Amino acid sequence: MSTLTKSLAVTLLASLAAAPLATAPLAAQTTIGLRGGIGTATLSRDMPRLEAGEVERSRFGAVSGIDVGIPLSGIVDLRVGMGLAQKGGLADTPPSVTAGRAFVQATAELDYLQLSALVRASADAERGLLKVGVLAGPYVALNLSCDIALTTLFPPAGSGQFRFSGGRQLSRTEASCRKDEGTDFSSRDFGLAFGTGVEVKLGASVALALDVIYAMGLSRIDDDGTRNRHLALQSGIVFVVG
Repeated sequence: MSTLTKSLAVTLLASLAAAPLATAPLAAQTTIGLRGGIGTATLSRDMPRLEAGEVERSRFGAVSGIDVGIPLSGIVDLRVGMGLAQKGGLADTPPSVTAGRAFVQATAELDYLQLSALVRASADAERGLLKVGVLAGPYVALNLSCDIALTTLFPPAGSGQFRFSGGRQLSRTEASCRKDEGTDFSSRDFGLAFGTGVEVKLGASVALALDVIYAMGLSRIDDDGTRNRHLALQSGIVFVVG
């Protein structure tokens, strides 16, 4: 475990232990949320380098996680979370596999352990049965796996020009994002996440939650200035624990 990971873990544990006692008003409640859903991810570059015929591709994947809601003051609380997120998108084709293949499209499949600290401002509605809020804050993601999915295509019959959107799949293989393949990605990602959410009260200590969260990567994850972009739709259950 790296020094950064250890320091971040200690900070998160300290926040969970101290914040409810130090900052929570008497009527506030600490919560635990279990969430899961689906996300769509793309890779943004400083200078787009799409080849002729290529189209921007997204990667769809699962998101899941657990978070602790720490009351701060009034309508504001802090959501400290940890979860898994599948990101990626259209990637450069590794030079070692282009030989002898006329049309190869590569998709980066990046899986992350994501840690976040989102500040939420919310308000009750429908006589307290609903809680609607907006969230924003930083996240740090640690890369768990990195693969490049390679799809070899060829033009439709009778077509004089190849297009990825109209080609027919010939084969699909995977290659590791190793440095010697020319597709080396950073082991960490950092950025800002923001979105909105609603909670529907099911009982005195449980609620159904629905969130839409957009994570905008700020750090470059490779030498080409690539950054992660990720939009997630997730639902789950929130429990009152204090």
